[in-house]
Amino acid sequence: MNRLQVTIKLTILFVASFLFIPFWAWAQTDSLGIGTFRSHNPHDKRSAFLEPTTNLHREEGGKLYSITITVTNIRNQDGVIRFKFYDDSTPFPHDLGFLRIVVQKNEVKNGTFTATYFGFPPGYMAIALHDDENCNKKLDFSWFLPKEGYAFSDYYYPRLQRPDYSDFRFLLKENKVVVMRMKYH
Repeated sequence: MNRLQVTIKLTILFVASFLFIPFWAWAQTDSLGIGTFRSHNPHDKRSAFLEPTTNLHREEGGKLYSITITVTNIRNQDGVIRFKFYDDSTPFPHDLGFLRIVVQKNEVKNGTFTATYFGFPPGYMAIALHDDENCNKKLDFSWFLPKEGYAFSDYYYPRLQRPDYSDFRFLLKENKVVVMRMKYH
């Protein structure tokens, strides 16, 4: 093979890698640098909440519930974990969801992180996360596969296609415990 043929093949592979990025990866990209605020829970010292795109307290006087999230199989303590919450008005793969939370990974113990978040109204919702190991606010790729981990609420996705919102959505009608198992390639 001559030098020109090698160059052409490498160029084709490079371009193809951008065309065939799994669709779910685009929804994990978080490029906005919005200011942060703290939870209304006075005991929450770990999480930075990004501005919600809709009002979380939609029903005046309505019941509000908590969600306890346990993330398992986290491979290291580098970077941050970026959660995105979705509901029927902003279903996955909506770019922002209705709430984004960024958590420092220094709280990870033995590959597991657990936190409880308060103030969610009843209804259908889903949670996706991305293990942003280098804090660049996007899911990084090596060829066709992500270099960083991802997970979905109570759902381990075995394929390389984007899951549907209905695959990992749940009905919040009481305080909820969600387990998210990290997937790395």
